[in-house]
Amino acid sequence: MKILVVSLLRLGDIIQQQPLLKALRDKNPQAEIHLLVNRQFSQVEGLLDGLVDRYFYFDRETLQRGLGEASFNILWSHQQLAELVQTLNAENYGQVLNFTHNKLSAYLLGALQIPQKNGLYHAEGRFQGLENPWLRYFNDRFSGVQPSLFHYVELLGKSFDLPIQKTAAAAATKSKLVLFQCLTSDTKKNWGLLNFKKLKETIESSLVDYKVKVLCAPFEKGTMLAHFSEDELIACDLMGAREVLKQSCLLVTGDTSIKHMAAHLGIPMVELALGSSDFTKTAAFSETSEIISAKVPCAPCGHSQGCSQKFQICAEQITVDQVFAAAWDKLSKKNSPSAFTLGDLDKIAWSLQLDGGSQSHVLSYASTALKCSESFPKNNLGQVLTEATRLQKQFEKWLQALETSLPSRQEISKKAQLKSQDIGQFILTAQDILKSKQDTAGYFQSITETLMTRFSSTLQFHEKMQTALAEVRGLLQSRGQFIHSLEIVLKEGAYYAAGIGQLSIDGFEEAGGSVPRDREDAAL
Repeated sequence: MKILVVSLLRLGDIIQQQPLLKALRDKNPQAEIHLLVNRQFSQVEGLLDGLVDRYFYFDRETLQRGLGEASFNILWSHQQLAELVQTLNAENYGQVLNFTHNKLSAYLLGALQIPQKNGLYHAEGRFQGLENPWLRYFNDRFSGVQPSLFHYVELLGKSFDLPIQKTAAAAATKSKLVLFQCLTSDTKKNWGLLNFKKLKETIESSLVDYKVKVLCAPFEKGTMLAHFSEDELIACDLMGAREVLKQSCLLVTGDTSIKHMAAHLGIPMVELALGSSDFTKTAAFSETSEIISAKVPCAPCGHSQGCSQKFQICAEQITVDQVFAAAWDKLSKKNSPSAFTLGDLDKIAWSLQLDGGSQSHVLSYASTALKCSESFPKNNLGQVLTEATRLQKQFEKWLQALETSLPSRQEISKKAQLKSQDIGQFILTAQDILKSKQDTAGYFQSITETLMTRFSSTLQFHEKMQTALAEVRGLLQSRGQFIHSLEIVLKEGAYYAAGIGQLSIDGFEEAGGSVPRDREDAAL
């Protein structure tokens, strides 16, 4: 069977899709896997060894020129697209996966004659392919500045049933080479060359065995020479960068394609998440990455907007000493103890609900709670559980207020137009939720989005809002079920700890009904 993967995104997105392509290869070892990417990123061919059998290219830049420049025939771009579709259809693919998830790729998939289409596509006058709950979450939460609990690679892995794991650390190396990747594709994501210069001096003066080199693309060399000497720079293409990364012991980087390459190689790194960089969504998918970000209200900002501040406060908040401390921890193999957070609990609750819900996956809740109890300190879990329980009560109170204040279908049907005073208490409750800023996991997001959507009729609004309320109810049930499962695990653990060693060898004597055990057997 032939499988086509459509990835019409940026270079960094394609590179970080490597775990997905590997999982697809592992799942279909005999399949022929083809990849469609933008022609400007054709250099990825050398980075996806053994994962892709053939590449096709979407010449987006030339097609856009054909639509806008007078020197092109008005139908030229249409003809080029038709030829691409014809070429792809001639391959007789059995399956296509859309990793791009935008309108352009959806229309392209709609034009392809492939029996099994996975992901967003356009057919019969509408967008389709969102049956998978994970893909719907991706569609609703990942675009723009909406918060997401899950990483880009995690979401696509779940959406397409591709098992993936974060890359573990590479084998220990004797290398003393530290690499910097200073520049990114957007100035608002840059930490500043002067900061990197000071960091280089700090590392080499404090850790005399280590040498720092600075990576850059050939066209960036002129900019870099203002702060670094020729000998300090390694100007190379992606393939060259990959070879240098293999020889390094640490990478300090901004939000770039290089960090995703380092992640796949298992290289320890310190990642600076600034500007529009959203580490929750697109950090290096690796167990070896330490993320440093500024706690500023405007972050992360939008990709298409400039910095809204007079000064780049997110970059100014991160000091050279702070980055050096993180780098030293990585070089000395010092691992900070992991802690369970409220965000982790919400992520688990969402995962369990997206995987099927509380009613049919009771064992999943119990086993997940048990894993948490085995992975994190009990006092840490107890503190999170206390706060989670408090929030759960508040969330349920809000949900009840929303459900009781929404007029019935019969009441709504009598109104030709719905006015704000008709659902005044409902709106006030939704405003309370937003103002509280306590719903960081977005349990009530579908409610606020429905309120801000225009509908053709009052009944359509009522139907959509009932659907949104049902979604919130299911999510809170999932959250409550996991909290309950975690409470049980922690309490049972406490009971066992208190009682161990205090029981008579003949069993629970107070029960009066246990069968006496042989003490010789017990000695064994």
